[in-house]
Amino acid sequence: QLSNAPVFNMVAHKVSLDIFTEVGMNALREKSILLTSYLEYILKEVETKTGQSLQVLTPTNSAERGAQLSVVVEGRDKSIVKKLAEHGVVVDWREPNVVRLAPVPLYNSFEDVFLFGEIFSQSVLS
Repeated sequence: QLSNAPVFNMVAHKVSLDIFTEVGMNALREKSILLTSYLEYILKEVETKTGQSLQVLTPTNSAERGAQLSVVVEGRDKSIVKKLAEHGVVVDWREPNVVRLAPVPLYNSFEDVFLFGEIFSQSVLS
């Protein structure tokens, strides 16, 4: 939309595109499916471990979703977002009780998802 885009902005954009080109969208999508499926598994473990009712609203079929899960956290309010943030976890909150979680395949690992499960368990118990 601009005839003369700012050079520094375009350099950062170019570097970002280079990273995506190097990794490849197919590899990112494959890891995204695996990470999000693992997150879904971890959430079931959290539910079993804590007794906290969690309902994933996002389709379970990976072809029908991206790298994000919307999770109803029964009986909880937005304070859970603060508890997670205190541990360096960034999530999105939607009223009345939905936490949106998105493991990013370019830089999140399976260990990150596992550690999220531990932190999430502690957060729903406190």
